[in-house]
Amino acid sequence: MCAKLSFTPLEISAETPVCIGVALDEDLDGWMEAALPYVTDQERAHAERFVHLIDGVRHLVGRALVRKTLKTVVRPYEVGDFLSTQYGRPYSDQTDIDFSISHSGAWVWAAFSRKGQIGIDIEKVRKLRDLLGMAKMFHPQEIAEIQAVPENERPAYFYRCWVRKEALLKANGEGLSKPLDSFCVYTDERRNDWINTDATPEMKGWFTQDLAVGEGCFCSVAVTAPVKEIFVLQVKN
Repeated sequence: MCAKLSFTPLEISAETPVCIGVALDEDLDGWMEAALPYVTDQERAHAERFVHLIDGVRHLVGRALVRKTLKTVVRPYEVGDFLSTQYGRPYSDQTDIDFSISHSGAWVWAAFSRKGQIGIDIEKVRKLRDLLGMAKMFHPQEIAEIQAVPENERPAYFYRCWVRKEALLKANGEGLSKPLDSFCVYTDERRNDWINTDATPEMKGWFTQDLAVGEGCFCSVAVTAPVKEIFVLQVKN
């Protein structure tokens, strides 16, 4: 079962952040078993408090994914419990590598960077009862872009907007304490450079990219520094 996490951890250079995604299958007990060698007692206890097994499994696999990767650069020391910022963002005081975790549906993703802070977000598309109503929390220009496209295209524009903004919030480190209408992204199909720096000049020079994770999901990553590219690894069993 541990073979499910048997990828070769990657070197993380200053110019090339790394994103690693694990696609879970229906063997949730197997994934739980695979994650256990890489998680702490505190993380296991936290996972047991989730009502649904899948939520606990995704939590543990995300932490295992980060710890397995960090162990290649932190050696010979063990990577113990993660610390948290005042906004609840996890980090390790044993390395200068910044990381971010996100999971939705069958996917668990972790992103790592030595240059600037990194944020990643993935969302599985769900039918939204009041899409335009939910979009009212966005920046006025984002709302206008979503309203301007045909109704059948609005879910894609909404979810692209959502994961891009979440990735920026995670990279920024403030999380949802920063209002969603206080910064702006483009909502169209461009894959890179989707921060609207005219509306958000303080984020100029950040690196942004969408990840191709398959139909039914949207995923974006942001780095608070002008890196050259990111390396993406998808682990599927």
